[in-house]
Amino acid sequence: MIFVTRAIVLNHLRYGDNSLVVNLYTECLGRQSVFVRNAYSKKSTERIALFQTLHLLETELHHRANRQMQRATNISICCPFQSIPFDPIKNCIALFIAEVLYKTLKEEEANHDLFNFLFHTIQALDLNEHGTANFHLVFLVHFSRYLGFYLKYDHLLPQLTGLSFDNLDSLHINHYQRNSITEYLLDCYSTHVSNFGKLKSFLVLQNVFQN
Repeated sequence: MIFVTRAIVLNHLRYGDNSLVVNLYTECLGRQSVFVRNAYSKKSTERIALFQTLHLLETELHHRANRQMQRATNISICCPFQSIPFDPIKNCIALFIAEVLYKTLKEEEANHDLFNFLFHTIQALDLNEHGTANFHLVFLVHFSRYLGFYLKYDHLLPQLTGLSFDNLDSLHINHYQRNSITEYLLDCYSTHVSNFGKLKSFLVLQNVFQN
């Protein structure tokens, strides 16, 4: 069956000499793995660019329930990024969010509310102009609600009360506090999400914030 769907790129892995396996979170079918042939051929450099971290896509997904990897055609970027690829902090936060999603999104079924939240979160990161360094804190708290456990703000710092993507710059903390809050939130995720483990991208974030 063919589904026309929006999708979020979680990551991609090289497969063999010229192909890719792309992990997507789709609006119609939840998490799906897609096999892309000849992605590294000389004529296909543009195809690799489609599958960069957190890109927002539209595609036709040729889905078979008994197949581990699906086939996608007519793939295009539906909302081109304006700043994430060019802003070091936003790029690191995007990698962090993508790793969190890769470790937590397991269901192969539609969840429209969750997809819309993630889609708009990524758009908000791309368009954000102030307080970007706090973006992942708000994401982790709000995303926890969709995973079945809600990390209430009052368990953290009083300054976090009422924080949203629209007023990130109202939280005034230094990088030590920011890293400490992030560690606390990730510990909560590890408690509630099986096999969550450590995030490699958090080490990168720590270095970026310190500098």
